[in-house]
Amino acid sequence: MDYLLIFLISIFTSAASATVGLGGGILLIPFIILIFALPVKYVAGTMLLAMVPYTAIATIRNLKNGYVNFKIGLIMEIGSIAGVLLGAHFSAIIPNVILKIVFILIVIYLLFTLKIPKDSPYNYIARGFSRMNIIPPYIFCQGTTITRCSSPALIFVGIVAGIFSGMLGIGGGFLKTPVLLVGLHLPPKEAVGTALFMIMITAFFGAAEHIYLHHINYQIALIISCGMMIGAYIGTTVLKKSPEEQIKQYIFIVMLVAGILALFR
Repeated sequence: MDYLLIFLISIFTSAASATVGLGGGILLIPFIILIFALPVKYVAGTMLLAMVPYTAIATIRNLKNGYVNFKIGLIMEIGSIAGVLLGAHFSAIIPNVILKIVFILIVIYLLFTLKIPKDSPYNYIARGFSRMNIIPPYIFCQGTTITRCSSPALIFVGIVAGIFSGMLGIGGGFLKTPVLLVGLHLPPKEAVGTALFMIMITAFFGAAEHIYLHHINYQIALIISCGMMIGAYIGTTVLKKSPEEQIKQYIFIVMLVAGILALFR
């Protein structure tokens, strides 16, 4: 019964996640902990492994629709890969309560950021990225109002998102998607598709590190993965058919739900 329940929950949470550029762990992990009572490090490893086929399917479908910015995604992933390996080791050191508090505070601020103008003095993501964006070397950014992007700035964002991914078993999309929207001014659908592409790479390396550390429950990972692959198809279909502004509203709602669920981690 527990396996059927987590399978069904995996479908719904991953469908929502694929629509807004999340890896799925941010919504699903509280249910895994509640149902199976696994230690956080095992939940993180199991979730990252289940994420790999889900994000691969979502990326393939988004690629067909032209929603993936490879150049930005690959450079950010240089930082994410390093960050996720560090985060996997930090998960065994940092107390869970500290991780929860930091995570909730970040989600609250990101929700605030999504609702204020990009040029607001309180939009520290946009202002911070703008200041870091003067650091060379640069790449030319297509599909965004920023004509050039600082490679070090993209790598730094990737490192931060990767650390949280490795520690919490999430894909890092909760940080990457808002930064792509607010910091780089990507269109919502392209921000979602690019975030999922990056999450696929992050999840692969994070899962590999957790496999090395023996932090995987393979039976649960298989069941979750099957549900998430179905959800990936549903979510990418919703993404394609929804208007850009509606996607931004979806992102806000899912982030809000994620922050509430984090209280039960």
